[in-house]
Amino acid sequence: MHIDMGEQLPTEAISRHITNDTQFMFQFYKPCFQFYAPSPRIDEHMSPHRLQQSLIIALRSCPLLLGRFVVHTDHTVSHSYDPQNPNLPTLEFQTTELTFSELKSQGFAYSVCQRHNMNLTIPDGAIRGSGDEHPALMIKVTYLRNGGAAMFAVMNHVAFDGNAVFSFLAYWTQCNAGHGVELPVDLQPVSNKILTYADQASDTLTDTAQSPAEISVDTTRSPTEIATMITRAVPRGTMVPCVYSISTQDLCKLKQQVEASGELKEGEWVSTNNVLTALVAQCVARANMRAHVYEHGPWTVFQALDMRRPLGLPLRGLGSPIILAECSASADHVLHPDRLPALARSVRMSVDTYTPEYLRNTMHWMHTTYAGLARNGVDEPWRHFWFSALNTNRRCVGVSCMNRIPIYDADFGAGRPVMVRLFNLRPNYVIVFPGPPGETNAYDSLHLYVTLERPVMDALRADPEWSSVCTLVSEF
Repeated sequence: MHIDMGEQLPTEAISRHITNDTQFMFQFYKPCFQFYAPSPRIDEHMSPHRLQQSLIIALRSCPLLLGRFVVHTDHTVSHSYDPQNPNLPTLEFQTTELTFSELKSQGFAYSVCQRHNMNLTIPDGAIRGSGDEHPALMIKVTYLRNGGAAMFAVMNHVAFDGNAVFSFLAYWTQCNAGHGVELPVDLQPVSNKILTYADQASDTLTDTAQSPAEISVDTTRSPTEIATMITRAVPRGTMVPCVYSISTQDLCKLKQQVEASGELKEGEWVSTNNVLTALVAQCVARANMRAHVYEHGPWTVFQALDMRRPLGLPLRGLGSPIILAECSASADHVLHPDRLPALARSVRMSVDTYTPEYLRNTMHWMHTTYAGLARNGVDEPWRHFWFSALNTNRRCVGVSCMNRIPIYDADFGAGRPVMVRLFNLRPNYVIVFPGPPGETNAYDSLHLYVTLERPVMDALRADPEWSSVCTLVSEF
């Protein structure tokens, strides 16, 4: 059953000009699976009628999800609301012969869900014109035989950062329970004047803003040629996506080892995210070199940084301007486990160099360069930018730590999801999410989404430093 959520929608909503947001370089849909254990309450609290009605209530409070992308004549792009929007959110329901026990025994693997048609076709997310937009939100609910349910949700990542995705799903569950709750703060509209920071910066910075080393732009090639240029050719079917788990206790021990190593100078500190980035960088880089995929040599190590925090911007709303905070690591730093404290310190020092002034300059450069491309008639100017560290022809490895995102908060009245699955298909770019809550409902583990070529993945599993703290949850 397929339902278009076009009933009782608001007639007015905020729109936002978003072209100057670095989130634009991640034009894709962000999918996630949430799996619910069998419960007699599913029939009542997660029935198609109840979910449909509560979703209408949630959408009325969060009209941004009812928007669509509009490409204007000057090549700027807005996320605009229109009550006649042909790309309204969708909601689908189905049943399957697959049981919850069968699904659990196979690690909730995406390949199993795909075989049973529990997923949705995921658009590529690229914004090319006013006639080919897709809904900002698509949801599919599958009821499993003998109880249990799986919910597949897809949101456009350009419009919503990872936190907003799950905040909305959690808010929907509150509407489903009939609670008169306010919209979460990170979903509330923020004025365009505050969010379009580059427009403010252009009044105070000169047009000679320096090109940031972390971001590249090329108008001599087509977007397809750029994608080919920055993507290392690999045999078809050799990329392996996996999910690993690391306990927060083990991560804290690693941080304590770094602090006790004597590597940190007086007044210096590292976060657990810095330590985790260093661990991942060491192990993944070693695996790549041991598998002879990349030659021995220095590596670029990066940790994704949300620019809103150092810029003093609200940590909510549409998109999230990010930058990949880079540092250089010698072969010695990645090959030898005892250099972990030094690498963690380098990551911390790299993050600290991203001052508000540098980030304002970066946003201003993005804005003015984009405007120049548009004025010169470059088609789809947003597709000519990319993060340099994501060029897989280079020796680059990094982490995006999303371990505070509330991915397990979506309780519709039949219990929290027992497992959540997300996606990451970028090689050497590890994304970190919370693992499932423990018996006390506290998060005691993190899930690491890792995609590597098969020989590299085999080398990673054989790495004693990796296997001593990370365990395989499942392959996709």
